[in-house]
Amino acid sequence: MDKSQKQLSSSLRVATIDIEGILGVPEAEQFDSPEGRIATYEGFVDALGKIEQEGEMDRLVVNIRSTGGCLSDALLIYEAITQLNVEVVTRCYGYVASAATIIAQAASKGCREISANALYLIHCCESTVEGNSHSLSATKELLDKSDGRLAEIYSLASGRNADHFRQLMNRNNGKGVWLSPQETIEASLADTIIAAAPITDNAHEQIEALGLTPLPTASSARKSSAWSRLLALVGRTKAELPEPTAEPTVSPSRADAPLAAAPPVPTSRLYTASRTRVKECEDPQPTGTTSLSSNESAYMSDVERVREALRR
Repeated sequence: MDKSQKQLSSSLRVATIDIEGILGVPEAEQFDSPEGRIATYEGFVDALGKIEQEGEMDRLVVNIRSTGGCLSDALLIYEAITQLNVEVVTRCYGYVASAATIIAQAASKGCREISANALYLIHCCESTVEGNSHSLSATKELLDKSDGRLAEIYSLASGRNADHFRQLMNRNNGKGVWLSPQETIEASLADTIIAAAPITDNAHEQIEALGLTPLPTASSARKSSAWSRLLALVGRTKAELPEPTAEPTVSPSRADAPLAAAPPVPTSRLYTASRTRVKECEDPQPTGTTSLSSNESAYMSDVERVREALRR
């Protein structure tokens, strides 16, 4: 587990594990960068081992971003978490469904959290199986027992009767219904709604810490580039442009006083280019002499007018 995934304080050591993707599918098969992402029981045990090697922890935060997967891996991770002698906080983000909701129930009492932007789903277990009546009957028996086990886990974490959760799981012919964060709280599947983490722009702090030269803002860079292209078009440079007239300022002690009238703008700066009038495209005539089309003539005329205005 990377150090960036642990928050340390003077009196409390907090470790974080991220549950993501399809449970039971090896991390390397799901993610281009599997480091720090857990989707299997083996990966979870390995992450716990790395955390314990760095010393005792006081709290474990399990972030869950998964729509489920293999129930066996979910049950094993659930059991591993409940065996820890530390406070455990589970936090659900995005779509959290199916087997992933079992891991969410492993939190310490009152520590099941769900993001204000998340959706939550519990449903009856599903399986893809082929065979004769005997194997199909055995699969049904396993599915029924699995549903009962899940209802008991939900009940244990919430204190409500298991029948309450069986009813939720059997809604929509066993497919369940997606619950909003508030509905998840009302169903006793979570304890607290948390706000989404704000996006912080600390680029300037990082640039200063590294001793780099600050970059211009995107708007300034675009304006500068646009000016350079325009000046290059008319064959001028910024140094040849007249100095801009200073704008009137307001004294701090007389902020409520009317603004002084701005100085008159020189006539040479009042030039406004007329709209280019484009004629219909004409077919070229093979006369042997080179001539500009109507569009090219209008374009060159505009360029000459701009140059004449800048010379004034």
